[in-house]
Amino acid sequence: MTAISFLHCADLHLDRPFSGANRLPNSLHEFVRDSAYRSLRRIVDLALSNKVDFVLFAGDLFDTSYRSLKAQMTLLKELQRLHDAGINSYLSHGNHDALDGEWVNLTWPESSYFFPSNVEAIPFERNGKRLAHIHGFSYPSRHVNEKMIDQYNRLEEKTFQIGMLHGNLEGQTEHSSYAPFSLNELVEKGFDYWALGHIHQRAQLLEEPPVIYPGNIQGAHRKETGVKGCYLVTLSEASSYTSFHQTSDVTWHRQAIDLGQYETMQGLLQACEELLDQDTYASGGHLIEIELIGISHLHTQLLQEDQLEDLLQALQLNRDMEENNFVWPYKFSLKSKPAWDREVLKQQDGFMQDILVTSDNYVNNHFQEALAPLFEHRRARKALESIDNQDQLMKEAEELLLSYLIENNGGDVK
Repeated sequence: MTAISFLHCADLHLDRPFSGANRLPNSLHEFVRDSAYRSLRRIVDLALSNKVDFVLFAGDLFDTSYRSLKAQMTLLKELQRLHDAGINSYLSHGNHDALDGEWVNLTWPESSYFFPSNVEAIPFERNGKRLAHIHGFSYPSRHVNEKMIDQYNRLEEKTFQIGMLHGNLEGQTEHSSYAPFSLNELVEKGFDYWALGHIHQRAQLLEEPPVIYPGNIQGAHRKETGVKGCYLVTLSEASSYTSFHQTSDVTWHRQAIDLGQYETMQGLLQACEELLDQDTYASGGHLIEIELIGISHLHTQLLQEDQLEDLLQALQLNRDMEENNFVWPYKFSLKSKPAWDREVLKQQDGFMQDILVTSDNYVNNHFQEALAPLFEHRRARKALESIDNQDQLMKEAEELLLSYLIENNGGDVK
């Protein structure tokens, strides 16, 4: 069979808001907000420079079913660029941008094919010769829980068979189980390549045949760390070749610093500045969360009101910022431990022991009950942020109380 080449991307989530870096300087807000659009443009640039045969967009083109005109026009412009260069595009809608939404109808290029709600196999031809079939479907509504993999079947033709599937690998419980499948089911179909979507962390699940999640094209919050982009794929009768290419220009990072290595806040601040100035961040935009780990007497100091916030503001002060080249520390996470030993305190009779036993036995309904008056208060709730990690909040409250008691000789920690 004649070799073919294509790009595989997924999870564009155009119009998706950034979250977690709300206090970014005003000069950078628009740049960061539009980063997914620039990543899409670079994907098309890559397709043009490599003269690929087609581009696969495996689901979640838009962030919601109620897609904006700006997002649609951006995608239209990039698909038109592909069309003008003689490059086909094959697109499916995922759970975020299902077909039951509302939007302004546009006329798309003839070379762009949007899959319907049932699985179809669309032929690809070059110079009148049929070389491949691309199989795929779009979500009719947000929740597609049936095994759509059952509808994929290899055609009895000597062409490359490529499956586009926006869904979840069975057993990955951290994600919603949309259009679930197993690796064995994919292999049994006898396809030459599986272009997956839905999971925002890139992963090659299998090398032969290639089964790939390319990840999303731009991280939108602190959990979507690392570079983002797409895969360049070449299929021949003898082999397959895949390579990842970064197209994002704003990257989320999580870096750890051992608090136990520093005796003073000034020393810690200097270490943080050195971390931000490393060559890794020499180009592009970088949003940094710094995790403080280890065991240190500074831990209890950082538990005090506004200490972490003061440290963060000191680190942000006078950062050398350019629109397309910046390093911005947006959060400190206190994952360190105090210099005293919790288990030793727990073995002591008295008030300290009572505190720790109560903390260990605190359950979710107690937590919600205690906070209810605050979140139900008309004025107070406006100033409160949602609680993402209840266990971490409980841990910090316990350590703050113990630090007050220990520093005032309320407990024997020897």
